[in-house]
Amino acid sequence: MPNHTHDFKVWPFSDAVNTATYCTSKVAHLRFPVLQVSHDCDGDWQFLDATTETPSECVLLCLGCIYERDATLAEISDLPRGWRAYRSAVGAPWERWENLPDEDEQEQKALSDIESYGLHVISVSESDELPPFSYSIGIGRSLGLPELIVVGLKCEVAQAAINECYSQMKSGIQVTPGTSVAGLLGGDFKCLIGEVSSANLREYMGWATWLYGKDGFKAYQIIFPSTTGVFPWESEASEWFKKWQPLLA
Repeated sequence: MPNHTHDFKVWPFSDAVNTATYCTSKVAHLRFPVLQVSHDCDGDWQFLDATTETPSECVLLCLGCIYERDATLAEISDLPRGWRAYRSAVGAPWERWENLPDEDEQEQKALSDIESYGLHVISVSESDELPPFSYSIGIGRSLGLPELIVVGLKCEVAQAAINECYSQMKSGIQVTPGTSVAGLLGGDFKCLIGEVSSANLREYMGWATWLYGKDGFKAYQIIFPSTTGVFPWESEASEWFKKWQPLLA
């Protein structure tokens, strides 16, 4: 997560203050109260409002930011992995239950997409400090090849780029670090492929960590140029562009 600090006299969670968490855009941007919490089997936290049971186009906030907004969340800080909690209003008692894998509709949807289409795409909306990003899960299972991630593009554009790149990989086109790939963004733009470091796999691709577990996985970043054809590492690239599309190698 971005570098910022919190100073809590008492920290109730066992996870670090800067742990990345998933929440709905209404929780993040409109300050809707957190009424549903999920502590996923892979360790991820989800903080949801009462309008949905899934984060959908989720927003990342650090755990410290979530707790700073609502200190009553300390009441579920000991929620075990694989469990969910619900309350009817802030201050109301929490109800807790174990979330059995076959009851998780979101996970089942991902597995169904992988079986039907060869991949499932996860999108995370931008927040005040983070650019949006989208990534695949399932390519390792369907093709035996690395997953794909795009940082800095709107989810619809990023998903289209990932799907097109997957189609090219499926057709036999070699997509490896350092190669140039055409046709992902339309027009004459060509993207470059970079390998994602192991440190960034867990930071950005939690669902892939859930899917592959101890087997591990690899991922490639689809790196796009600016509208003038400049890539983030080039001297002509603006500081904003470099920040908006961080290189995950």
